[in-house]
Amino acid sequence: MNITILLPARNEEAIIENTLNDILKFLSKRKILDYELLVIINGTTDKTESIVDKIASRNKRVKIIKSRPGYGNALRAGLKQAEGDYIVIFNVDFYDPKMIDLAKIDLYGKDFIVGSKMAHWSDDKRPFTRRLVSRFFNLYLKVIHGFRGSDTHGIKILKREVVKAILPKCKTNSGIFDTEFVLRAQYAGFKFADFPVVIEEKRPARFKNRLLQTPKDMIDLYVSLKL
Repeated sequence: MNITILLPARNEEAIIENTLNDILKFLSKRKILDYELLVIINGTTDKTESIVDKIASRNKRVKIIKSRPGYGNALRAGLKQAEGDYIVIFNVDFYDPKMIDLAKIDLYGKDFIVGSKMAHWSDDKRPFTRRLVSRFFNLYLKVIHGFRGSDTHGIKILKREVVKAILPKCKTNSGIFDTEFVLRAQYAGFKFADFPVVIEEKRPARFKNRLLQTPKDMIDLYVSLKL
């Protein structure tokens, strides 16, 4: 079982060490040795990179790669360099190591699985306003873009062939990138499912910036999918 774990990181000095240690402890507990953990530094201005570098010096499977600033740029860079047969996408403030276990059962026969905040049995502990915005955005995706799932943003596990087929088609580089990726994968006929997760804030939310960016992201997504 060959796994790549992607972890975009920008100004996460407060929580990056705990996140990495949690993931590495899980891999050790499961006796998973054939993995790489790629931390994608994208425009960080704090001590995030130096913290990761210390951990990488003790574990050769932890590697730093760099990209231009932005979540989409970071994911694109990580997906290009990922070598695993299964590719896991975590966020520093939102991850669930149990997603890694899905590789052992070949993702229930699916091509990719999305850790959904809105799936049945999920426990979304974020503030009401954030939950409301997520539901509004998901409704937009269903009505305008025909999305058949319940979430596109956040943690995922993908088979390598999905990445090879879909990544070259993606045009966005902002925070909407993974939504574009999931929609294009659905349109291409890849099979996917939702996986319930527990989500709670691990640091002060960057909600205001995301909220201001959302209208532009929605326009960018619409345009990119029509090109």
